[in-house]
Amino acid sequence: MRSGIFVVFLCLAAPLPAAAPPARVPPPTHWAFRTPQRPVLPKVTISSAASPASTSPAATPVDAFLLAKLGERGWTYAPEADRRTLLRRLSFDLIGLPPTPEEIAAFEADPRPDAYERQVERLLASPHFGERWAMHWLDVARYAESNGYELDGERPHAWRYRDWVVQALNANLPYDRFLTAQLAGDLLAQDDPDARIAVGFHRCGPIHQVGGNVDPREVRDELLTEMVTGFTAAFLGLTVRCAKCHDHKFDPISQAEYFQFEAFFARVKTAEVQLVSVAEMARYTKAQAEHQAKKTALKLQIEQIDSPYRAKLRAAKIAKLPPEVQAAFAAKQRSPEQQKLVADFSPVVKVTWEEILPALSAEDRERRIALRAQLHELDRRAPPPVPQAWTLSDSPGERQAAILKRGDYKRPGPKVSPGFPAVLPQPTTAPQDRRDLAAWFTRRDHPLTARVLVNRLWQHHFGQGLVRTPNDFGTKGDPPSHPELLDWLAVEFMESGWDMKHLHRLMVLSAAYRQASHVTPSPEVQRHDPDNRLLSRMNRRRLEGETLRDALLAVSGQLTGWLGGPMVRVPLEPEVYDLIFTEDEPDGLWPVDLDERQHTRRSIYLFAKRNVRQPLLEAFDQPDTLHSCPVRPVSTFAPQALILLNGPQTNQAALALASRIATDPDPVCRAYLLTLGRAPTAKERATAETFLDEQTALLREELRERKPIRIPAGPETIEPARLAALADLSLALLNRSAFVVVD
Repeated sequence: MRSGIFVVFLCLAAPLPAAAPPARVPPPTHWAFRTPQRPVLPKVTISSAASPASTSPAATPVDAFLLAKLGERGWTYAPEADRRTLLRRLSFDLIGLPPTPEEIAAFEADPRPDAYERQVERLLASPHFGERWAMHWLDVARYAESNGYELDGERPHAWRYRDWVVQALNANLPYDRFLTAQLAGDLLAQDDPDARIAVGFHRCGPIHQVGGNVDPREVRDELLTEMVTGFTAAFLGLTVRCAKCHDHKFDPISQAEYFQFEAFFARVKTAEVQLVSVAEMARYTKAQAEHQAKKTALKLQIEQIDSPYRAKLRAAKIAKLPPEVQAAFAAKQRSPEQQKLVADFSPVVKVTWEEILPALSAEDRERRIALRAQLHELDRRAPPPVPQAWTLSDSPGERQAAILKRGDYKRPGPKVSPGFPAVLPQPTTAPQDRRDLAAWFTRRDHPLTARVLVNRLWQHHFGQGLVRTPNDFGTKGDPPSHPELLDWLAVEFMESGWDMKHLHRLMVLSAAYRQASHVTPSPEVQRHDPDNRLLSRMNRRRLEGETLRDALLAVSGQLTGWLGGPMVRVPLEPEVYDLIFTEDEPDGLWPVDLDERQHTRRSIYLFAKRNVRQPLLEAFDQPDTLHSCPVRPVSTFAPQALILLNGPQTNQAALALASRIATDPDPVCRAYLLTLGRAPTAKERATAETFLDEQTALLREELRERKPIRIPAGPETIEPARLAALADLSLALLNRSAFVVVD
């Protein structure tokens, strides 16, 4: 994508429709429906044990609120974590990658009082920042590059929305503009391609496409439902879907108000907008025609092989049918009765490729396999699709939507116009389209927009949100652990110009964030705050599947750091092929990228197909992308350990890491520095060196017996058995809890 994110910023920086004062409605009682007000900072007394080396905890507003609550119970912070732990935590949080040994050493040796702050600024400025935080946003947006359900058709241009999010976050696009671009960019900047791409947010959800006849009204209804539930979950932080069928049972949202939201999309239709010139389109059309001609020629040769076998097998099936049916198939001019017999029995005599394959002669089978290989190779080298924005457009016509009785699209009721729930601020003029919807969300008196985003960022920095139900701020959601802090941050966020990086700084510069996690809580803390809601220590967090894969690539030196671009197809594991593809043509449905450097790119760029997930990512709780995922579950079960120990990705990383450390003067120390960010203890070093000696001797014997072992690439001066032993040591380190968990 171009640097058009800045064009979007300029286009959307034009004044939005003026935010009107709220209408007179009964004052809400639930905390989330009241406009946040900036509370007075509490005054706290800090014990010296809690003070970090460079900054007093009371110096940050975040700490003032947290320490005040801890002080009510006579508690305080844990000591500050060491610099190695801090940088590893900060690096994974801000860019999703482990720090290098050189970065850790430089930070530990930096005597400047603002050394930590400098690390924060360095990581916030990294282009990998957008990749890390885009992953969190894409979870909420239920982003994927296929439709889901039975057919799970591909979305070859959906990746442009993913890249837009990455660039928007790297550019620190203010959140009100970030929100507005996704809700109504196509209406506010119609001639800007990036604005149209941003609206792809509304098309992230699954589409229930199946074969056969589909009622277009049902398809339309499902699309609108996905749009409404998508933006309300992401921006409003409320569960509204149940209000489609009846008034919400718990929150003040009526069925009519649900369909008022839907009315904002009454004129919307999906659109694929070409992003190329007429000349470029002509060149693509010519290249595609040439490509299709080559494919047709190859398919014709394959059919010439299959056709005689198909005819013979079909004739054998017909010969087993009753005489009258055989006669019907043989007749050149069929009577109505014979036509019916042929129609009824045609499925019975149909010949599948599974039947043709074993019937082929050895020669024909080899010819067919060779032709299929040529066809797959041709598919790999197909002309790249013409750039498109997978977006929306408004069609002329009636704006109103109808209340559906019991949510049934076949039972339309009274008409409704665009509007907002009465419990929330109201405009003085009737809203008309998605521009008004965006303006309503970004009002300074809106009680939810800023709180919801603040809570999402807090969750990813501290392991749990101030509100532990990020998509449900309603009456049945989790109440905030620190309501005054949530309100202070929400007001600060809006008054900073909706600056998201400003929020990140406030959180990661706090003493709360810099606490140690390896602290044994007192019996009183364990009894009264077992989930560490009050943050008397830092929470340990396990890496997500994508971050774990990225860390494996990074420490082993395999990571390709390219940013952006089309989705990447990496080789699938054999069991995945066996599960979803036929023996005859696995690559035809999953053409692996030819450039192997693409295979080691960050996980955010992997083809996000809803019905096909990488085993490593799936085992470590990758979301299903059918629904908005505000909080990833953290499960613990046996296949995780098996995949880390035996899986191809971990073992390939171990081989690459062994090659990386093989020529180091102290390979054991280097392996520890790369994987765990620290040197080994004396006991660990002794254990590792003993293991290397014993494993080398064992593998040397296996090589003499010609047993197959995996040997990493390395210089000829290093014994192959020693290289293989280094790979085994590397694999053990990659399976350490300290590698998979961030303190």
